[in-house]
Amino acid sequence: MVRFQFHRYVRSCVLATICIAALFLSFTLFPSAKAQQPCLRIALPETAIGPVGPDVYRAVMDDVGLCVDPVRMPNARAFMALRYNQVDGVFAMLEEFEQSVGTPVVRGNVLVGNPDGVLVVKRDGPKAVSELTIEEIGVWLGASWSEKLLERYDHVVRVPGGPEMMKKMLVTGRLDGMLVNAFSLDLRGGVPNGFVSIPVKKLAVYSWLRAEHAELITMFDSGTAKYQERIVAWAKKPS
Repeated sequence: MVRFQFHRYVRSCVLATICIAALFLSFTLFPSAKAQQPCLRIALPETAIGPVGPDVYRAVMDDVGLCVDPVRMPNARAFMALRYNQVDGVFAMLEEFEQSVGTPVVRGNVLVGNPDGVLVVKRDGPKAVSELTIEEIGVWLGASWSEKLLERYDHVVRVPGGPEMMKKMLVTGRLDGMLVNAFSLDLRGGVPNGFVSIPVKKLAVYSWLRAEHAELITMFDSGTAKYQERIVAWAKKPS
């Protein structure tokens, strides 16, 4: 009888030890597994500020279960950063981005935007790109669509600071015009007084990931759609 009770006691101790060990492992291994999930470094345009800035982007991606580390950078820098594996993706690039980036990428399925590319010039100035003669025209450094439109034009000024810097250069007379996407221009207060915007091209914009992260594209698309909703809602608010 005593021997039976002893064996029963030993078996209970062994079972208790196993349970404690399993509980300990569940607490120690779970954070490790979570830490192994990729946290993607994503390039955002310089115009992503304030209510549509990196913190908002990070939050909406977290809502869909995707860890991201967003960073604002100029278009040209984002282009090269993706090529040299310094970032894992970009929020907004044109549809032809895949042919020029020089590294395997996958395009998101969410159309981020389809804004007009516009020529901004003085009210009494040229009425089309074809009418430009000696005007100094600013382009956003890294914006391939504007480079292509002006590939045969000699008076191009490549501006790293984007719409905000180009607007300042316009009003101070350092530029005679600029090519920019209408959405980014609107985010920076629109067309300066005395100037007009002339639509010259439609721009289909998508988000992109490096090809090795292709399995995350569904979550990436979900986050992109949520972020796009935030941008649209903010843009519609009265100033």
